[in-house]
Amino acid sequence: MENKEEVIDNIPSRNTGITIDKAEFQLVVGKRLAEIRNAIKPKLSQVRLANYTNLNQNIIQRIETGGGTIDNLLVMLNYYLKEDYNLNYILAEDNSVFTEKLRPQDKVENINDYFELPE
Repeated sequence: MENKEEVIDNIPSRNTGITIDKAEFQLVVGKRLAEIRNAIKPKLSQVRLANYTNLNQNIIQRIETGGGTIDNLLVMLNYYLKEDYNLNYILAEDNSVFTEKLRPQDKVENINDYFELPE
């Protein structure tokens, strides 16, 4: 039987393809969220978004400038997903191949089924 160190050493390294650091990535995602929010008509202010998400305006501002917590980011992403925004567009390092809004064939009728695994 191999010891744990040998097993760990034999795990192939995985190239995630991510070429930017965490802080830069958070800033990119935050800017995309701000751009989406600002493009919504009628204007979706940080205060209105905070009301819709049960967050506060300071949290929205923090996330849109590259800060905040993962919990609050997930709340915002869930809001945009329910509004048919494409999470791949928001989160992909290179989002040029994704549309900002979900295509009709990508929409899920019941948002609660969005994360269901296929049987």
